[in-house]
Amino acid sequence: MPEQKQQTKRQLVEDARQAALVGDWAAALALNQQIVERFPRDAEAHNRLGRALVAYKRYGPAFDAYTAALKADPANMIARRNLQRLEHLRRRSEGEEINPEETPEDQIPRTAVFIEEVGKTWIDELVNSAPIEELSQINAGEQLEFQVEGERLFVVTDDGGRLGEIEPKTAERVIELMDGGNRYEVYALGISAHSLRVILREVYHDPALAGKVSFPRQLKATRAYMRERDILLQRDQEDFFHEDEDEDEESEEDALESLEEEEGPEPEAETFIEDSVAMDEDESQI
Repeated sequence: MPEQKQQTKRQLVEDARQAALVGDWAAALALNQQIVERFPRDAEAHNRLGRALVAYKRYGPAFDAYTAALKADPANMIARRNLQRLEHLRRRSEGEEINPEETPEDQIPRTAVFIEEVGKTWIDELVNSAPIEELSQINAGEQLEFQVEGERLFVVTDDGGRLGEIEPKTAERVIELMDGGNRYEVYALGISAHSLRVILREVYHDPALAGKVSFPRQLKATRAYMRERDILLQRDQEDFFHEDEDEDEESEEDALESLEEEEGPEPEAETFIEDSVAMDEDESQI
């Protein structure tokens, strides 16, 4: 019986990525373990392995995987962010065994929810948030829920655990628009130094609220940015045309001088020797 051909690294990486995209964490775990065994300096493979381990709440091994990624690539920001988050969780899974038959609780969300849309999305940190140890258990990309109490808008987990609340001005507007028929979703983006960053997204705009923007402050900031960009662009264009005019004037003067030289006696020939040195700089990325 012929020996089965070993998969190439490219094939393994592609299979591992596809497994993660569809939430097949058992396959993602096995594939990335193969890759790091064969290519122990592959930082991205260690990152993917860490993500699969987090899906099974194996925080200790996940911390080790992200540490290996950072050793292979000290500038790897994915590993750095996840190590910060896992610092609070890694001791909780000591001695636990991985059950490949068990379905991890967290799933990969729709990637479109993270695309910012002017007036329809709002990114901010929660205020009056839970302790950082509790927030650290929330996966980046995890869908959360709203809980309205009067004029306060709390963000909670699917089992009702409070993580914090939306700052008052934004909360007041969102609650008003929700009462009018709009619908919103909220997703975790990751922890900051003291809180949890979330993205609010308008997923349905009620026709009765036509003309009402969910997040006008974002719209105002975008318009200010566009005005500033237009002013800078206009200045650049003025500088460009001004330089062109200077070049045209110099060309006319040069032409007149050339005519005068042709009419007058021919100047003595002079020899100029120019030395040029080319410097090539090699840049390498680690």
